Amino acid sequence: MRNSTSAEAAQAPISEEREQLEARALRSARALVDRMRALYRELEELTGAPITMHRALNVIGTSPGIQASQLASQLDMRRPAVSQLLKNMAARGWVRRTRDEADQRAVRVYLTSEGQRLVRATAGRAVGTLHRAVQSLDAQSLERLASALPALVQSLPEAPVTASRAVSPHRRSERAPRADRD
Repeated sequence: MRNSTSAEAAQAPISEEREQLEARALRSARALVDRMRALYRELEELTGAPITMHRALNVIGTSPGIQASQLASQLDMRRPAVSQLLKNMAARGWVRRTRDEADQRAVRVYLTSEGQRLVRATAGRAVGTLHRAVQSLDAQSLERLASALPALVQSLPEAPVTASRAVSPHRRSERAPRADRD
């Protein structure tokens, strides 16, 4: 039988405790992802639109006349992707885009009556649910969450580039950041 040192003995409970803590954290993270995925899926099935459109509709609804560039910033998306998103939402009759009177380069976005109806009909479903849940946390829990989540996200690999996200050679200049654009 092997004799263990006091250091090894002291680490054994910590290791087991850490394993249990990691298991609890994994279960919680998976539960969060699964619950949000189910809410998003329900909303997407109800409307036939991806969750990104619903997030955009909610931002536009709370900030009528928002500039497309500001919408991109709030959604944490690139401007060309938001431009395509707005084009698709306009084709569905949910938004209208207008040139800014003062700055013809800027595009302002508004919900149409159909877009407003959709936002009202889907209010409280997936979009905003996580935000409301975070708002319900006490300050100490919120601080721990705000400190831990960025580290967790940093440890995850980047999402793979899919065909729809890939930058084709003829569109590279459209997506590449340029000093005069940003």
